[in-house]
Amino acid sequence: MDKKMIPSLCSDIDCTGCMACANSCNKDAISIVRNDEGFYRPSINSENCIGCGKCVLSCPIITPIKNVHKPIKVYAAWNKDAEIRKNSSSGGAFSALAETILEEGGAVVGAAYSDKMNVFHYVIETKSDLHKLRLSKYVQSDIGLVYREIKKYCKIGRKVLFCGTPCQSAGLRAYLNKEYTNVIICDFICHGVPSPIMLENYLTWLSKYYGKISYINFRDKRKGWYDALRVLTLNNGKQKILRGKFDSYWVGFNNKNNNIQESCYNCKFVGFDRTSDITIADYWGIGKNIPFGNIDEIEKGISSIIINTDNGYSLVQSASEKMQMFERTIDEVVQGNKTILHSCKRPTCRNYIYSDIRTMKYDDLIIKYLTPSFKGKMIKIFREYFPLSIIRAVRLRTQK
Repeated sequence: MDKKMIPSLCSDIDCTGCMACANSCNKDAISIVRNDEGFYRPSINSENCIGCGKCVLSCPIITPIKNVHKPIKVYAAWNKDAEIRKNSSSGGAFSALAETILEEGGAVVGAAYSDKMNVFHYVIETKSDLHKLRLSKYVQSDIGLVYREIKKYCKIGRKVLFCGTPCQSAGLRAYLNKEYTNVIICDFICHGVPSPIMLENYLTWLSKYYGKISYINFRDKRKGWYDALRVLTLNNGKQKILRGKFDSYWVGFNNKNNNIQESCYNCKFVGFDRTSDITIADYWGIGKNIPFGNIDEIEKGISSIIINTDNGYSLVQSASEKMQMFERTIDEVVQGNKTILHSCKRPTCRNYIYSDIRTMKYDDLIIKYLTPSFKGKMIKIFREYFPLSIIRAVRLRTQK
């Protein structure tokens, strides 16, 4: 085959790993591999490729989606089931939406851990499996060929709820290439995604001290929503609690922004133009613009639900019996979630961290890249005496 017929995929620096291209290839000529930094990327097998170009047409970076939606309603919400809310990263809104779909005989697709602690997108059809999709997993997930599974549900008329990053949601929308009323796409306000190799090194390092790890909860709320902890579950069933926002993985991801993929620093899917039906997030900005009287509920976690389409509105209304909901404003959401509008700033040390991870011990990587800044350390000391949850609660009470 003439090599000129082989399509040119998205460049590695712009690629998000949404895998719409791999899912769209009828000849399975595109495989999913890891690049030098460990991020999932498509790779064309020239022997199988027929040069049809479907992969290029389905790429939301090369062929941007024209049919986007702006927010039409915003809610603060939390799940009425206290146990679900406790075991959710924020207010448990996703679980309410997912349960509604499952009760209607549909399927839910979201990120889950494999037995080897890799994160991949997984289809469930029963409530008993919903716990696998709960809680935030701060790493790039392997989409695999799950878009194809979703399309099968589309064709037989069953409802599907998909939850993923904005780029993954755009990938699904581009792959489907038409509006299906039985598919509800839910994205979330995203900070960016670290590489699976970073998570693997982190867990391997932790295992040396604690033993083999079967699960990690990045957002345990036993000390409250604001003061989230990292909690490990070991193979023997025991749990180990790590320092919350100041452990090494969290510092790289959320404090220094130095371990996320290159495309996240120039995200094409930030802004109010969404490819999703619903956008969810932690409602960190609650009470900043409009007084919020439910002070005692804040420490338990609150979700923001941004409705972008009539299809999304219909699902939220169907799930409303499972939630406490209060209509709010999009400006208030932005106050606590700046990355809905702006990508994270790329630090200079991002040039080196993934090359060093191949040669450095993780302990040395921590010292060089994953230690809180002086400002972060001062905040940490201050919070030992004045927890952020107390400070915010006092501020909110003064608004009453």
